[in-house]
Amino acid sequence: MIRLRHEFLRWARICCLAALTSAGIVSLFPRLAEARTGKIVLTIHGDERMSTDLKELSEDFQKQQPLTGDALAILQGAQAVASQFNIALRSRGFYDATINATIEGRPIADASALEALEARPDADEANVDIAVDTGPRFRIGSIAIRPPGAQQSLPGIDRAELGIAPGDPADAAAIIAAQNKLLDELRKQGHALAAIKDREVIVDHATKEAEVTFVAAPGPLAKMGPVRFTGTEQVDTAWLQRRVPFKEGEPYSPAKVEELRGKLTSLGTFNAVRLKPATELNANGELPIEAELTDRLQRSIGFGVSYETQLGFAVEGFWVHRNLFGQAESLRLSGEVNHLGQGYAILDTGFAFRAAFRKPDWWLPGQDLRLEAAALREVVPAYTRKAATFYGGFDRIYSPRWQARLGLAAEISDITREGVTQSYRLLGLQGTVLYNRANSDLDPTRGYRIEFNVQPWIDTGPGGDFFTILRLTGRHYWDIAEPGRTVLATRASFGTEPASSIGGIPPDKLFYAGGGGSVRGFVYQTAGPLDAYNNPLGGASVVEANIELRQRIGKAFGAVAFVDAGSAYPDYLPNFSQLAPRVGAGVGIRYYTDFGPIRADVGIPLNRRPSDPPFGLYVSLGQAF
Repeated sequence: MIRLRHEFLRWARICCLAALTSAGIVSLFPRLAEARTGKIVLTIHGDERMSTDLKELSEDFQKQQPLTGDALAILQGAQAVASQFNIALRSRGFYDATINATIEGRPIADASALEALEARPDADEANVDIAVDTGPRFRIGSIAIRPPGAQQSLPGIDRAELGIAPGDPADAAAIIAAQNKLLDELRKQGHALAAIKDREVIVDHATKEAEVTFVAAPGPLAKMGPVRFTGTEQVDTAWLQRRVPFKEGEPYSPAKVEELRGKLTSLGTFNAVRLKPATELNANGELPIEAELTDRLQRSIGFGVSYETQLGFAVEGFWVHRNLFGQAESLRLSGEVNHLGQGYAILDTGFAFRAAFRKPDWWLPGQDLRLEAAALREVVPAYTRKAATFYGGFDRIYSPRWQARLGLAAEISDITREGVTQSYRLLGLQGTVLYNRANSDLDPTRGYRIEFNVQPWIDTGPGGDFFTILRLTGRHYWDIAEPGRTVLATRASFGTEPASSIGGIPPDKLFYAGGGGSVRGFVYQTAGPLDAYNNPLGGASVVEANIELRQRIGKAFGAVAFVDAGSAYPDYLPNFSQLAPRVGAGVGIRYYTDFGPIRADVGIPLNRRPSDPPFGLYVSLGQAF
């Protein structure tokens, strides 16, 4: 009886202290609450990778929730970290793991641990000894997929798409991911209202295996239903119906729903696009969809700054109207001053004023009309150019992968080179085909892009020269580690210019290499043939190759290491025996924002000529390629 009374009094003290803590009474005694500290001493046997994860978990816990306070707070912290270890072990398939956590040799679940802590001097740090034996990792023994209330397997499911198979580790994250993939597979088959009713994981400690069962309710086959637009007060909703990429009554496809989202987002007139499928089919077996739109400000202004050591600063400002006539027509007016800080302040300063108009869905859905005009003064190492340019054409999206651009262009220019000024009056046809399998336009981490550009031009002036610009560029992105964290990016480009006379090609239409988007470390346009005064000559062909390793550091920062190579060549085809490609290498940093990465790169020419600077610094928005 005395022993029972003694135990009762000990537990009563614990309950009393816990009540005082939760009520905030303990805050009346700050000296007592802050007097003690504790430290986790971890010993792990078993799986090496799991051991590393548990050590990281322990370190993170002690950083975020230090063991400080009174004796009860330290005891509760020790119990919390042991509980997290147990959850982590079971989630990774270590169901036979053992955790032995003690304070002063007493189990943390025992009331005597509190007395032991209280008996220690306040200034002494208390050790929480946690010994973990991970034991063997359990494997998946079988995977079953069945409908509710039945034992037979659900037919028509490609289990290879689930991402798990018998023999794989019984990892909770992989099992949950497989459940999500199963739901995606059912919806791809047209079951828009499919649901996972239950997930069962039965562990057999004798065989060290787990039986995984998904209880899935496919629901009826669905059809694409009507789309109702809400929320917008600025864009014509009747016109938006033209951008719906499916017809009512078509078989349901989640890819069509995502395509609708992309077509609405790409307009640039909405801050948010939320697609809310109905929770039940209508009388025709169709799934209605509500598109909830949040309008973006129609007008905005902005500016940008870029810098290269050899070309100086460039400053750009713009004004844009995103919904000019109520059908997402955009008008962008921009001005740029460049080559700042180089040479004579006025004579060596360039500028450009541009106007660009875009009308989505001109004549056909997915076909945009573009009209552009510009007046500019371009000051670059190879020439100085004053020009007025005009363009009118169409951008056509044939599929999520295939895009094309075709238009007519006209240019009136005066180009000064080596003290001689020549006038050009050009008419041209500009065509581009893009095959895009990259996962992002701003910061791709996997996939590839292939782009082919063709531009036939004719000089309507006295020269009457005819030439064609042909260029093929490919980019590839390998996601080689944790998704999106470590990326190996490569680029290769080849261009050639068949012409009636190479001398008749305007200097601005020749190929050049060198600079921030080409061969870093070399001055813009100078990675190619030079004249006796080290001015770029340009060429009728060009070859470029780039490789860059991109590593994310934390959430917002990143680092890169790169090697670039390339050169322009005088003839229609490169002659490497005549001129070796220029090679540059370097490192850079990235700061990632919602609108794309800001980059700063330092490039060093590896086969530097006497006229080349020792390095180049490049600061701009967006990845190099």
